[in-house]
This record gives sequence, C-alpha cells and structure tokens, in this order.
Amino acid sequence: MQETAGLPLNDILIQITQGFSYILPEIICLIWIIVGIFAELFLHSKTQKFSSSWRYFIAQIGLGLALLLAFQRMYLGLQGFVSFQLFAVNPTSNILNVVVLVMGLLLLILNQTQQKSFSNEEKIGFLSVLSGALLTSVSYHWLSIYLSLELMSLGTYLLVGIRKDENGVRASLPYVLFGMATSAIFLYGVSLVYGMSGTFALEGDAMVRALSSQNPWLVGTALALVGSGILFKMTWAPFHPWNPDALETLPGSWMSWMSIAPKIAVAGLGLRIIHLFPPQTLNVVAILAIVTLLVGNFGALTQTNTKRLLAYSSIAHSGFMAMIWLFNYTEGSQALIMYSILYSLSTLLVFYLCDNGSNTIVKNDLDQFAGLGKTKPWYGISLLLGFLALTGLPPLGTFWAKLNYFGLLWSTYQFTQLKSILALLIVSLFTTAVSLVFYLKIPFQLYFKEASSSTNPIISIHKNAWIVGLIGLVLFFAFFFPDFFRA
Repeated sequence: MQETAGLPLNDILIQITQGFSYILPEIICLIWIIVGIFAELFLHSKTQKFSSSWRYFIAQIGLGLALLLAFQRMYLGLQGFVSFQLFAVNPTSNILNVVVLVMGLLLLILNQTQQKSFSNEEKIGFLSVLSGALLTSVSYHWLSIYLSLELMSLGTYLLVGIRKDENGVRASLPYVLFGMATSAIFLYGVSLVYGMSGTFALEGDAMVRALSSQNPWLVGTALALVGSGILFKMTWAPFHPWNPDALETLPGSWMSWMSIAPKIAVAGLGLRIIHLFPPQTLNVVAILAIVTLLVGNFGALTQTNTKRLLAYSSIAHSGFMAMIWLFNYTEGSQALIMYSILYSLSTLLVFYLCDNGSNTIVKNDLDQFAGLGKTKPWYGISLLLGFLALTGLPPLGTFWAKLNYFGLLWSTYQFTQLKSILALLIVSLFTTAVSLVFYLKIPFQLYFKEASSSTNPIISIHKNAWIVGLIGLVLFFAFFFPDFFRA
C-alpha cells in the first residue's frame, strides 16, 4: 500500500477512490445487498408469492446492471489497480467475473420460472456469495482477499442454514464451525506473512524477496496456514468432509451455486498467489490434488443418493479445476477460463435437472429416475448430455477443456521432472474413467429401468426448455469451436 503519511485528506480520498470505475460491477453487487435488505421493509408483510416475485425482480435488476458493466469492462479490456492496490482488474478476472454473473442470472431465471420461493435469507445469501466471489477475483492485497473471502463465506453460511429441520441443522453446524476456524487460521497466517514481509500488497516482488530472507520453516508455517484457508474454500481434501452433508440438505439451485461461484473465484485467487510459495509447494499441491480426485470420485462411486453423488463429484471437479496452480499464470488462466465456462454450464444443467427429478435426502433415490428417459424424452436427453459433459466426453466442449489440463500437466512434468505431477496426470486420467461409471448411474435408470411406483411423476422443464437447449448448444458448439472459449 502506498505511503499516506503527511498527505492532505483530500489527496488520500482521491487515492482511495482511484480506479473505482474499474470495479463498478462489484460495487453494484455490494450496493444491491443493501437494497435487498431495505426492500424487506416493504415485503416482509406481503404474501409469499408476491414477496418472492419482487425479490427475484430486485436481484435480477442488480445482476443485469452488473453484467452489462462487466461485459463492457471485458470488451474494452480494462485493467489496472484500484484504491492503493487493494484490487487489480485484468483480462482474466474480467472474464471470470462475467462467467459468475451469467451463471447467477441463469440460476435466478431457472428458479423463478419453476415458481420456487425466494426467501430474504436466500436473496441475501445469494448476493453475498456473488459479491464475495467477484471481489475475490479482483483482490490483490491480503486485506481485501480476507474480507472478500469472508463476505463469500457469510453468504454460504446463510444458504446452508436454510433448512431448519434436524438434518439441516446437523449439516450446517459443522460447516459454519469449520468455516470460522479456517478463517481464523487463514488470518493468522496472513498476519505472520505481514510480520515477515512488512507489506500486505501482492504487487511487485517485495513480498517474495522479504519472505525468501526469512527462516524457511517459519515462512512455510505461515503459508501453510494461508493455504489451509484457501483449500477449505475449494473443498480440497482433507478439508472436504463438510461438503456432502451440507450440500445434501440444499435445493439443487443452491447446490450448483455453491459449487460454481466460490470455486471459480478461489481457483483464480490461488493462481495469483502461488508465486509466493516456495518451489517445493508444487509437490504438496500435486499430492493434495491426487487425494482430492480420489476422494471425490470414489466417494461418488459408492453413493445411492443423487445429491450426495453430485456433492462428491463437485469435490472431484474442485480438485481438477485447481490443478491450474501447477501451471504458469498465462497457461493456467487460459485453462481456467475454458474449464470454468463449460463446467459451470454443465453443473447448472445437471443440478437443475436432478433437482426436478429428486428433491429428497433419503438413502436411495436413484430409482426415482427409472424409465423417465422413455416417458420424458427431452428430460432424459438433456440429463444424459449434462452427465456426459461433466465426464468430459466428445462431442461436448468439456472434452477439450479436460484434454487441455492433461496436456499442461504433461508439459509441466517435462519441465519440472517432478514425479508427483506425473502421478497426478495418471490419477486424473484414471479418475476421469471412474467418473464415467457413477455419472452414468442416473442415465442407466433413465433408459434401462422400468418406471415404478417410486418414480417421480412430477417433472416439468418445458418452461425452461429454451435455457436447457441453449446450454446444450453451447456445449456442442465448444467442441467444434474450442478456440472461442480460450482467452
């Protein structure tokens, strides 16, 4: 942070507000949290249907305005520092924030057209996660990173606490406690880093030089504490146990939201700060990625509940997505952008369709999909397409996104000659094959099982058929024109 001692107050204020035009989308989303809170003064006494409609309208107006500004920022290629280098926008963060905003807007439209209620807690939680994710993507200072992550975490606490029954309380309490503990650990690690480097700013190489002159064990401890907080947000092993229980109790829309927005933001954050860590950190990241892929994929393989299966698969995708931390910044950014766009669309599609087919937390609910591929052909084809996209099979664009990761892993191994990275490449190929087995559990029910009394007869996606069709077209388009999704 620049020196402010002795500067007139007017100059300090000018420097604080310098570059605010670069982060207008993020500012709009923050303002909209306040707008949403004040709107409840007029909505709390109205009927549920009336209140939900207005909450959707308010949230969509805010997202629409932020999205327009984000598109403009991306199109113009704006980049620069904001407010004493607390934030920094660049082409990568611009694209990632557009992706998050588009996914948020699609999610709200899907929910509203299905006439799902939208409580005040859900609205504030949703907007908090959105704002935190957007700010995390542009944070370039330990103080702004911590505050952005905490804003995002507060939103997730609200969302996981929606369900007020015994199952909801049992699932949300560990998540909140673990989240608070890891936030404290992260903050303590940041304080140690500041104590050794004398700066919170990530700009330049001053922090790297300062840390390199300190005791390696002390530096390693501080960075390990920082890394623990980040890995919790990514649900990497061994910080993953809360994920299946918490997500299982949520509606499919909020499951998908918590599997998309925080992961994209934190993956991008890790790519920006990985240079602070010593070179041997690559071995640690590779080993943790291996464990995360194995836990996520084999955990999903044993599940008989739809939501738990998807929760474990989101752990596996987190492990896969954040492998960009092993690549250089340019290659990692390009890989993350393509994977984020296509993975987000696939996740939104699958979670939405599965939420229509099953909204239970019983032990075995896969048979609720039995025979639906024959009686509801559009539903069956759409769900099959979504699962194939999550697996990464042609002719869908996620095939190239995953292949790009595999190629970069091989290039990184050739450059570093680290056996852990070669092992990660082998494990990632193996777990991709494993994922095909559990992802096809539901399509197997759709087409090879006969409908029974447990089959869910109330499935209607015709109101959102255009969104489902559009997502499918984008996934197909990405296979034939993958360069369009590369920065």
